[in-house]
Amino acid sequence: MDEAEFSARILNIRRRLYCTAYSILWNDADCLDAMQEAAARAWMHRGRLRNEDYFETWFTRILINECKALLRKRKGEGALTEDIAAARRDMPADLDLRDALKRLKPKYRLPLILHYQDGYSLKEVAQILGLREALVKSRLHQARRELRHLLGGEDYEA
Repeated sequence: MDEAEFSARILNIRRRLYCTAYSILWNDADCLDAMQEAAARAWMHRGRLRNEDYFETWFTRILINECKALLRKRKGEGALTEDIAAARRDMPADLDLRDALKRLKPKYRLPLILHYQDGYSLKEVAQILGLREALVKSRLHQARRELRHLLGGEDYEA
């Protein structure tokens, strides 16, 4: 894969990548840092990609790992203050949903975002997260149940 094709593929999925990073980091600057670091790491290790059909899931996995590394670094530095105005600008329009998503544990939030927002199949989500498909289904079920509870039960209308 040459540089032009590599760049074009990333540009085609950049919105999905950003949404995935944001669902983990909740901070615009950190998302952009993670995306840039993931691109650099993927370019360096592009030879490890055995089948180019899986480029998107492979790159998303690298991005998730970069996001987790940023979170570990952030924990080590202590609590960082967040620019609330910038965060609200980048969040979903429905504040109730945004707040509920933010309150979900990452192990539930990430499969939910990857499947419902980014449109990955269950099999692809399982590959990206390195989990069994049955576990992804279970986490999606638990995430939906928790969201329903956080949004006010059965009476909540989307």
